[in-house]
Amino acid sequence: MRTDSLFLALALATATFTAACNSGGETEAQDATFEALVQDVLAPRCTFSSCHTNPTIAASLDLSPERACDTLVNQPSCMFPDRMRIVPGHPEDSFFFHKLTGQGLDETPTGSCGTQTNLLMPFGATALPDNELALVHDWIAAGASCASTGITPTKTGPAVASITASTTTPLAGQMVQVTVTLDKPAPEAGVKINLDMDQTVMLAPVQLFVPAESTSVRFEAYPLRPTSRFALRAHADGSAKELILRVTGLEIAEVLADPIGDDDQLQWVKLHNRSSLPLDLSSYRLKSGQGNYDAVSVTLTGTIPAGGCVVIGGPLQSDNNSDPIFSQLVDFSPNLGYGGNQVTGFALFDGNSPLGGLTTPVDAMLVGATNEARMLGPDAEIANPYCGTPGTGMSARRTGSGACAAASMQPRTCN
Repeated sequence: MRTDSLFLALALATATFTAACNSGGETEAQDATFEALVQDVLAPRCTFSSCHTNPTIAASLDLSPERACDTLVNQPSCMFPDRMRIVPGHPEDSFFFHKLTGQGLDETPTGSCGTQTNLLMPFGATALPDNELALVHDWIAAGASCASTGITPTKTGPAVASITASTTTPLAGQMVQVTVTLDKPAPEAGVKINLDMDQTVMLAPVQLFVPAESTSVRFEAYPLRPTSRFALRAHADGSAKELILRVTGLEIAEVLADPIGDDDQLQWVKLHNRSSLPLDLSSYRLKSGQGNYDAVSVTLTGTIPAGGCVVIGGPLQSDNNSDPIFSQLVDFSPNLGYGGNQVTGFALFDGNSPLGGLTTPVDAMLVGATNEARMLGPDAEIANPYCGTPGTGMSARRTGSGACAAASMQPRTCN
């Protein structure tokens, strides 16, 4: 059952989009065709990087032009099986429209999509502007017809065909080579390409120029700090493509959750900065829990040097926890979990993430048997446990990318 606040928000959104169309906005009501929807919204926003097309088909929603209507119109969402993705004539009742406008995102999915996150779409990118939202709204309000008008929208110049990078998971401080490719050679006057991204995460030019007869342009981007997934968007002449990136370098290196004797005030977590830059930890949060990351939450402080480590926890030091030197004294409350049949997750989140904060982690270590709760890893996929449960007096130590093992405690060793 919807709340009164949800009805009010949807009513206000509907009134805003309708007013924009009636006042001569960029998208008029008569333009709300399926072809326009594909060209202006689905192609540049939803099927980039294979998100909602083969081979990924996220949330079992194929938005390729051939399949979009079959999986949208009068079809239940796999996240909320009691909600229809699109109800023809009723955008206010259409879950697809809700995902674009931000309605009900605090609710936990109940379906079989394999995710417990309910995020604003497009994932990792800026929200749709009003003219694009108005197009979606008006297409649904007009009946969500998929019939072709027989008119193929035309472009006045080359379109952005792709955007690729030398790596999509660079270390902070590691230069990235990015290439934007057009679908045909640039005309005599050349083509301007605009770039849209969060410049606090990665430095890159805001505009590129493709000279006459060329089909691509390459530039360098400089990652400034580790963060969760974000989008780099290139657009020209009404076309756009997006590339999903994630900056790495800050990781959970070792966790002691079960010291010798009483656990209280002896537990600790060691963080490792693998990047070539010193990192300000004040925007990051360490979280932990069994079945989710929400039982323990600590806002970090201080700076971790390039290639260095810090140890958080305590505040007691003894042979029972291998006498760590703490960079930040924290009495974890409640104590860090471990053991049992449910996996325990330890994760770092970025409070200044372009996604708005605590969504998917910057890094995570999962310790235990199974991940039945489907906790997410840094790539927004269901994470697998990295290692089993260490015994008393043993830590869980990272042994490589996506792997850890039970080990002797080494809080004073940086690795």
